[in-house]
Formats: sequence, C-alpha cells, structure tokens
Amino acid sequence: MSAATETPRKRRRWPVVLVVVLVVLAGLVVVAEFVLRGVVDRIIAEQVEQALPDGTTGQVDAHADGVVIPQLLRGTLDRVEISSSKLTVDGVPLAAEVTAEDVPVDGKGDVHDVDGHVTLAASSIKALAKYSPLFDRMTLVDGGVELSGSTAVLGYDITYAARGQVVAQDDGKGVTITPKTVRITNSALGLQLEKIPGVTNVPVQVCTATFLPEALRVRSFDVSQRQATVRITADALPLTEQGLRTVGSCG
Repeated sequence: MSAATETPRKRRRWPVVLVVVLVVLAGLVVVAEFVLRGVVDRIIAEQVEQALPDGTTGQVDAHADGVVIPQLLRGTLDRVEISSSKLTVDGVPLAAEVTAEDVPVDGKGDVHDVDGHVTLAASSIKALAKYSPLFDRMTLVDGGVELSGSTAVLGYDITYAARGQVVAQDDGKGVTITPKTVRITNSALGLQLEKIPGVTNVPVQVCTATFLPEALRVRSFDVSQRQATVRITADALPLTEQGLRTVGSCG
C-alpha cells in the first residue's frame, strides 16, 4: 500500500479519535462533578454541625446549587441550601431550612443573604413557657398563642388562659406576645372578668437572640394550631466556628 493511500486514511481517523477523547473527557468531568458534589455537600454539613451554638445538637443536610467545579475553582459557592428535621435547641426540638449565598469554599469570611425558616411543632411550643416567669404554659392557637398563668385579683387567687398575638420585634432579637382575650380557668370562684390587670394588653417580651448566632434576626412569626414558623435572616453571617457559636443578646 502506498504512502499516498495511507495519509488520507490517517487523516480520516483524526476526527474519530478527537471525538472519542472528548467523550472520555466529558465523562471524566461528569464523574468528577458527581464525586465532588457529594464531598462538598458532606463537608458543608459537617462544618455546620460542628459549629452549632452551645445547647444545639442535630443532624444537618447541605446541598450546593449549580455545577460545583467552576465554583470550587473560583473559591465561592453561589448558593447553598442547609436543612435539618432533627435539631434540638436547649431541649426544644425543631426543624430548619436555610439558604445562603456567596459561601467561601475555605470556610473563611462571611456568607451573604441568609434566609431561613425554623418550624416548631405545637408540642415544642409548650416547652418555651419556661423562658418567661409571667406564665406557666403556652399553647398554639390559630393566629397566636394561649398563655396560662396565675395571679391575684380582688384578693382572690385565680388561674387564667389569655390568648394573644405574636409579632417579631423591630430589632429582630425577639418576639412580643400581647394577651388580648382572657378567661378564668378556676371557675369555682364564679368570677367573670373581661380583663385581668397586669395581664390583658401587657406585652410579654421573649428574647430569641440568645438561641441564634449573633448576626441572625427574627423577621416574622406565622402560627397555626399545629405549628409555628419563624423566619430568620442575616445580611452577612460569619462562617467561622466562633462566628456561628457566638449567640446574640437582648438589651
């Protein structure tokens, strides 16, 4: 076979070889993306679990949106979703879903535009009564909560249940419960009161900042009989262990 015949055949093989190489490379990239995604998600989840504030425990899941390889090369993940259905804060069980943007791959610096929701079941809400000396028990009702407590009126020791609204405080560091309607629960006294001095229309301040990283703020509180959902946000949140473990305070 002459050299003139071999050359065109070799030239015809080059496009085929090139296509095969490109297919193999694409397959390797897909495999690398799949492997790296699992590694990245797992590392983020472990870092968050290790950095939870004192008194908070639970299992965390994480997911980085988009194709991770170019984000890793850039050093920043565009958007990360973090969730947990098994968190416990100071003995109170809850669930949480949070998204954050501009997450540093090396774990140094701040994440931005943090937006999340924390959900507490009705059974969890009852345990929150221990954080206020003004009432003995708290239960969920549609649109608010019912507070149970005791006080003295006209020389009588009475027990009561007061229903009130719950709103986030302007500074985002807590919620305010304002009892509106009341009823006497030790009915044997025969008292009928529409208002109880010191209870009706007296705002009850509940500090939530002491359970959250310092940069997080409570923005809204949505209540039904079954659960309460709290929206939390932060413009910037330190990703360091110290930044996440340092909780806020109320003045």
